[in-house]
Amino acid sequence: MAAISLRHSIHSLNAATKYVATHRPDSLGWGPVGDLGADVMEGIRRVKSQEGPDLIVWGSATLTPVLLEQGLVDEVVLVVYPVLLGRGKRCYSDSADPRELALVSSKATPTGVLLNIYRHVGSLRTE
Repeated sequence: MAAISLRHSIHSLNAATKYVATHRPDSLGWGPVGDLGADVMEGIRRVKSQEGPDLIVWGSATLTPVLLEQGLVDEVVLVVYPVLLGRGKRCYSDSADPRELALVSSKATPTGVLLNIYRHVGSLRTE
């Protein structure tokens, strides 16, 4: 069973099959490309249930909250850079529900970048 990871992986991206959620399938020239079908969540469940490499979601502020809500995310990788911008686009919309994550591992690079891997636990418990 493939896992969904919100992890940056550039090494084999060009050779990997890309499953793209789009309303313009004719614009998918960066192959190989797999078809998720009209129901994106069902398509992701189908691909996730098959044997193969992990599925990686790369920086989608639209798709990621839906995948978390549907319980389709196994882990989240947050890359933290030692820079304060003070403004910019939020990773998630204001309507995204709070989620609980459990730290799996953390690694600091020589430049101060932190690679934090979290396991998705579920909805945030407030008790």
